[in-house]
This record gives sequence, C-alpha cells and structure tokens, in this order.
Amino acid sequence: MSETLSPMSVEKTEDQTLITACKRLLQQQSFSTQNDLREALVDFGFVGISQSTVSRLLSQLGVIKVQNACGRKVYCITIETAPVRVESSISSQIEFVTHNQSMVVVKTHPGSAQLVARLVDIDPHIDILGTVGGNDTVLVIPKDIKYIDDCEKVVRSRLGIA
Repeated sequence: MSETLSPMSVEKTEDQTLITACKRLLQQQSFSTQNDLREALVDFGFVGISQSTVSRLLSQLGVIKVQNACGRKVYCITIETAPVRVESSISSQIEFVTHNQSMVVVKTHPGSAQLVARLVDIDPHIDILGTVGGNDTVLVIPKDIKYIDDCEKVVRSRLGIA
C-alpha cells in the first residue's frame, strides 16, 4: 500500500529542504545581503523565492549579522544546533583576554562582543557561571574567583587563543 502525501506534508518537506539549503549556503559562503542569499538559493534551484522568504529563513535559523575578518558585515548562524567552530575570523576579532582576580575580560573589536560571549556560553563549563556581552567587551563571571586562572584558560581555549 503506497502512502499518499497530503499538500501539508509536501509543503513541510519543501520547507525543510529550503531550510537545509539555506543553512548549507550560510556555512559555506559569506553573504552580506538577503538578496545575495536569495540569488544563491535561486541558483541552487529554488525558483521564485522572495526576499521575505529569505528574511523568514534567516529568522528561523537564528542568523545574525557579524563583522568578518575583512571588516564586512555578513550573516552568521548562531543557534545552539550549529556546530561551534572557532575559526581565525573569530579570534581575529579579539584584542586581548585578561582578568582582575574577580572576572575575565575579553576586549573585542566593536560589534563582536555578543557573538564572543555566545561562543563562551554555548557549552556550559564548571568554571564559568555566565557572560555579559556588550559592544566591544565581554565579562566572564567565574564560578569561584579562587580558580580565575583556570576560568581564563577555558575562555582562551574556547576562543582559539593561545
């Protein structure tokens, strides 16, 4: 007995394919505008896709715009299901990491602090209570200030800084 697909199940399958394609494109290429991404999706075979559909996809995927290593604002996937890979473009956004015996401070280029804070927070660690990300500064709150050096090492490791 063959299974009959309802229009709703076909639509969900097409939506999932579009979401998967969008995610793959964002992981493989840099896009600075929604139209650039829309055109890439059209080239990928999604004919008739609108800018509003691209906007909806970006929202569903938790995509934000961040400054890349070249200073261009590009779309970046940040949701928890995205694999965390610290690449040179992230570490290049960091000016320094230090501590004052009570908190670890990560100084970033303007606009990068929230992404850096998210990378530190995304996988809970026993030495870190949490982070606060501003525009160009991340405060990392250690669980115990007696282990502030260990906390700084964890932060450095997560950000790919020796």
